[in-house]
Amino acid sequence: MMKGRGQKGVLFIIFSILSMAAVVSGQVQPQEKPLKYLVIVGARLIDGTGAPPLDNAVIVIANDRIVDCGRKGEVKIPESAEIIEVKGKTVIPGLIDAHLHFTYPPKEEEFFFINDAISAFRAAHFLRQMLFIGVTTVRDVSSFGRTGYEAKKAFNLGLFEGSRPIVTGPGITCTGGHGTEGYREGIVEEADGPDGFRRAVRDRVKNGADLIKILSPYSREEIFAAIEEAHFHEKFITVHSGVYKAQYDFVRWAVEAGADCIEHAYALPDDVISHMAAKKIYCVPTLSILLKLAEQYKKKGPEWDWKIKKYLECREIFRKLRAAGVKMAIGTDAVGENMVFYPHFYFEEVENFVALGATPMEAIVAATKIGAEVCAASDRLGTIEKGKIADLVVLAGDPLKDIRQLRTATMIIQAGRLIPLK
Repeated sequence: MMKGRGQKGVLFIIFSILSMAAVVSGQVQPQEKPLKYLVIVGARLIDGTGAPPLDNAVIVIANDRIVDCGRKGEVKIPESAEIIEVKGKTVIPGLIDAHLHFTYPPKEEEFFFINDAISAFRAAHFLRQMLFIGVTTVRDVSSFGRTGYEAKKAFNLGLFEGSRPIVTGPGITCTGGHGTEGYREGIVEEADGPDGFRRAVRDRVKNGADLIKILSPYSREEIFAAIEEAHFHEKFITVHSGVYKAQYDFVRWAVEAGADCIEHAYALPDDVISHMAAKKIYCVPTLSILLKLAEQYKKKGPEWDWKIKKYLECREIFRKLRAAGVKMAIGTDAVGENMVFYPHFYFEEVENFVALGATPMEAIVAATKIGAEVCAASDRLGTIEKGKIADLVVLAGDPLKDIRQLRTATMIIQAGRLIPLK
């Protein structure tokens, strides 16, 4: 019996090698997927680039990609195409949430019982909720264990329906750093010294992280090492802004070292903002959660006044970032008890951009094009242009007239596929 099994194993290996060789030599040609065309006609198109809207637009999708778009009469519609008429409606790119944590439990005490299995179910449920409001991509900046990596693999294999995950894996901090407070477990890796930070970055690259996330505190040498290592591997790296009562130099060191993005409009001095602008460093301000936390901390007593003040400063910091020309993306970052506000919490953040001075067009670009840029995915996501992945949202109203119309999705297309809405 063992001999027979061994012979079968050898034959299988030989057959596999011969099959691979045949494909390489051209004897066996892999079949190309036939093109399936989907065409959206009659839309008012906001393409995410910041260009003026285009009325009576036509968008041609072949399988999962946009192959043409423009005004009706200027775009050829394939004869075999399925045509969807959306006259009177607005089409925008799929929305992107650039800061969330889809594996976190909604209650702090649930960290006592957290594991890979429940985290995976939690991620799938969360991502499905976000997709149904038009958020076709999310940027998960710290997740439990390997769940973020595996969620990305599962999405690419078509094993669940939900927002497309862009992931960092667990964030990197020092021993006892941010992300280790209270009962939290498994959502960050504790590393120490420049070599420890380098190794942690390399581990994420090995495991398939799309980008790298660092959380304070850290030494100047540690953050310089982490940023240098990430850039050696051609990875985008983002850094949490601050965490303590005093204004330390953590974020200043990160900007000096050339971080690609700073998370949160929090603890950002004026000189740091000007350096961010000069170095074209992004920011994901997460205004809504900072303002919500300020209100919640007001109920905890006067000993938290310092923290309330820092949270409320996000409004002025946002205005300074915008005035300096720092590019900002839409991100939410609700964790713990505040996760109850998902999925529509996303729209609160977009609306806060506008309330604090951004134009509706700027807010839409932040939610799409700039979101793709901080995901290190602007080559394929974020705008409605030829060659991009076909992520689109059809809205009943015009968000340029009222940004709250982003809440009116009537149709969602992800990678060329119509998503059945609940």
